[in-house]
Amino acid sequence: MKDLTKIEETILLAIMNLKNDAYGVTIKKRIMEVTGREYLYNTLYTSLEQLVKKGYITKRFGDPTPTRGGKRKIFFNLTETGIEALRESFVKTRLIWEGISEKTFEKGLNR
Repeated sequence: MKDLTKIEETILLAIMNLKNDAYGVTIKKRIMEVTGREYLYNTLYTSLEQLVKKGYITKRFGDPTPTRGGKRKIFFNLTETGIEALRESFVKTRLIWEGISEKTFEKGLNR
């Protein structure tokens, strides 16, 4: 399986955290809360569509609501392939960080 990009990993993790409430606004908000980075909706939806094409997520349309002027929310869910991609990313990241702690960064540049 191909390695996830940082934005793909971030979006997939946001969807995993949000469970059944993962749609554009909540995904964007979650990413901002955790990373401090704000993605434009265009960037976010382009990435979401790429993740759908790769088979990492699915999308489904919610019911139209009067508060949204009849527009339906698009909800996103992880697929088994998406979960496996995250698992692989987690394992690789954990292995590369093995033996490194916060104290490592307190020692200065010459380790």
